[in-house]
Amino acid sequence: MATSTPSAGKRAGKQLHLFGFVIHSPMNHTVGSWRHPRNNSLGYSFAEPEMWQEVARTLERGKFDGIFFADQLAAYSTYRGSRDAALRHAVQFPIQDPLLLIPMMAASTRHIGLLSTLSVSYYAPYMAVRKLSTLDHLTKGRIGWNIVTSFHQGEALNMGLEKMTPHDERYARADEFLEVCHKLWNSWEKDAVVMDRAGDVFVDPTKVHEIEHRGKYFSCPGFSPVTPSPQGHPVLIQAGASGPGRDFCAKWAEGAFTIQLTGRALASYAEDIRERARRAGRAKVPKVIAGIQIIVGENERAAREKQEELNELVSVEGSLALLSGHTGYDFSKRDLDTLVEDIQDLPGIQGLFEVFTKMHHEKVSLRTAAALYGRSVAQPQIVGDPEQVADQLIRLAEESSVDGFNITPTYTPGSFAEVVDLVVPVLQQRGAFRKEYAGTTLREHFEQTE
Repeated sequence: MATSTPSAGKRAGKQLHLFGFVIHSPMNHTVGSWRHPRNNSLGYSFAEPEMWQEVARTLERGKFDGIFFADQLAAYSTYRGSRDAALRHAVQFPIQDPLLLIPMMAASTRHIGLLSTLSVSYYAPYMAVRKLSTLDHLTKGRIGWNIVTSFHQGEALNMGLEKMTPHDERYARADEFLEVCHKLWNSWEKDAVVMDRAGDVFVDPTKVHEIEHRGKYFSCPGFSPVTPSPQGHPVLIQAGASGPGRDFCAKWAEGAFTIQLTGRALASYAEDIRERARRAGRAKVPKVIAGIQIIVGENERAAREKQEELNELVSVEGSLALLSGHTGYDFSKRDLDTLVEDIQDLPGIQGLFEVFTKMHHEKVSLRTAAALYGRSVAQPQIVGDPEQVADQLIRLAEESSVDGFNITPTYTPGSFAEVVDLVVPVLQQRGAFRKEYAGTTLREHFEQTE
């Protein structure tokens, strides 16, 4: 199939921000992707650092803003009331701590940002600040924090709780958590460290201040145990979806991450987050980063063949385990041949199913809807040759007014290399993406506009 030349393609009105969206697990966001013959094709194990260092170097070569680690703390067990399906199909499990991996990735790179999920449900603010500020020092200012409240019962039980904290209360607690974090980050004046050898004074104690926090959920009288880090605090990312979650994101986050299946839904989300931020008095609204999956080939036919090959690996049982885990509803209770339009008692999930039906212009069974979800966790699949993919990304960004994309791989690390080698040069030629980093910290990457 003939393709257009770069100069004839769609040119961007603004530069995009790009992240690699991964999990420290055999599977990222495609059920069965661990089985793909090109997955771990360099012979690396997901459990060892070499593959992730390769990912970091590849994305840095492509001038990506950063690598974004999603995370969870327990296997999904909603489906059939068992963790067996999640284990059998490696449904985002087993899963290792990304915070411990970050220094190894930082050591093999110089610029790429490194973002990790850390749940406010199972840490104290003091410990979160200690860990994240230490990493910001070790990486020379390249740390970002994806703030989550945790969402499934297995995590709570394994953390010694009898049940999950109710949804709205989780966000009320998270709000105070971030308040304490900011107090700790600001507890040191910038010139508190004097290192006066002659006078035997390392820190001027008059410039370090106890925060004396006493709140509903947290008590923290002291100050940060870590000196001010290069960024002051990590770049804050959040993915609020509910009303309270969006309010939290609009109040605290520098970046709003979202997964929406259509450009219209994405535009609605972006407008809503920005309006909530303005109502919260924010002078600078969060940048909106959308989750997507790119499948690119030398021509469209090759890309479609890759897409078909990948989608055929998706098992229905693994997809149902993932969907049940994400929604908290056990879909083993449903007949898989039921048409989703006939499911009327799951309002929170029905909207997602309706989108699947509209996208495929036909009636969709629960079996098909689950498989569609398992392909990319409801992230759009952008498929085509490099020119077509670039066109779609630029068009989607303009139509939805998002600021960038979080790209989940199909197979790791090779699909990232394909995006970097095939798509990024086209985006650069179109003026849609940076050719060089303007700074060294993640915040500088995230604020770079040209």
